[in-house]
Amino acid sequence: MIDKIGKISKIQNHIITNSGPSISNRAITAKLHVSPDGNSYDGSTWEKAFQTIQEALDAASTDANDLTLILIAPHATWYNIDTTGDPTWTGNYEIVGSHRLWSLIRNTHAAATSVLKFTGKTSLINLAIFQTGDLNGITFTQGGFRIRQCGFNSEGLTGAATAICIDGTAGTTRGGIIDDIQILGHVSYTRGLHINASKVNEFHNMHIHKCLTAIHIEDALSDYNSFIDIDIGDCALGIDLDAGNEHLFNGVIFHHNTINVDDEVGDSVWNNIQGELDVTLEPDNFTGVAVATHANADTWTTVPVEVRAAATSTVPFKIVATLVEGDAAEKFRIRFSADSGATWFDDISIEGDVNAQQREASVAPTSTDHIFNKGTQIVAASKSESGGNSVVVWIEVQEI
Repeated sequence: MIDKIGKISKIQNHIITNSGPSISNRAITAKLHVSPDGNSYDGSTWEKAFQTIQEALDAASTDANDLTLILIAPHATWYNIDTTGDPTWTGNYEIVGSHRLWSLIRNTHAAATSVLKFTGKTSLINLAIFQTGDLNGITFTQGGFRIRQCGFNSEGLTGAATAICIDGTAGTTRGGIIDDIQILGHVSYTRGLHINASKVNEFHNMHIHKCLTAIHIEDALSDYNSFIDIDIGDCALGIDLDAGNEHLFNGVIFHHNTINVDDEVGDSVWNNIQGELDVTLEPDNFTGVAVATHANADTWTTVPVEVRAAATSTVPFKIVATLVEGDAAEKFRIRFSADSGATWFDDISIEGDVNAQQREASVAPTSTDHIFNKGTQIVAASKSESGGNSVVVWIEVQEI
């Protein structure tokens, strides 16, 4: 009886010692330590810590109902995964370093193709991933992934590679969060964030610089992803939208990119987009676009007139102002639509005077910037006090 009670007591003590809330207040079932100063005994304490990350991952449970917290101490140089191919681990892990610049991770094996790959539920916090050659960074194939306060550096690439890959091709992933990360790439080789068959993810406070492509989205199942407070600079291409629907981009800053957006889809929501965005006058002439009023007084044009063709709208854009010229000395109203006249996003009034142009900034509702997607046609209708007169319009366009 005493032996049985003693055994139960040891098991209970083990559970109390190795389970509880993690760094991000998740319920963990085990805790392991990694440090270059450990003795690689069992990882249970800093003294007994594993010396490599792969030792800890190999020791962690692969049970789908377990979650292992792996704590990683600073390293004077870096932790080397030193494994061929895509080093893949299938368990559930929360891997926590000390700082995005103090816990550096590389994979220097000559036959390696990535640093780390996770097929279970995984969260990364306060780590730094370094890539060289044509080595990919981190791959997730399970939904609910987390990356927080991490850094990715691929300045040393000599071939094409991806820093973060969200891969749902084996089964659509969803519900991931990436927050407060930095990606510093190589402008000829790095794809910063690759989203493939993954939906309803949140990407916050990301700084992506010097990449060939900062963000790439593909696969028709990649829907409803949110990008909030994203800084994209010094890249060949900022955002490459090849597939997926209704992504939200809010608070994105573009600077010093060759191309900001390549959009093959055209139904995202854009708000509060900032950057070095030039303004052009359309059409580029002194003629403008004539919008005839109805023959009857105070009656809108029967068929709205095209002001900007859908084919001209190859990237998202915003109308920042309109120029209007009336052909009679009376009052006119002009309104603009982005859906063939079903609704109107701007409605202005002018006091006409022959050959006198009037400029008005486009005033949008406070809930949106009215940034239009690729392939959007802009049309206009007008009316006048007496009817039968016309206005000529130009629009000032700011393309992203």
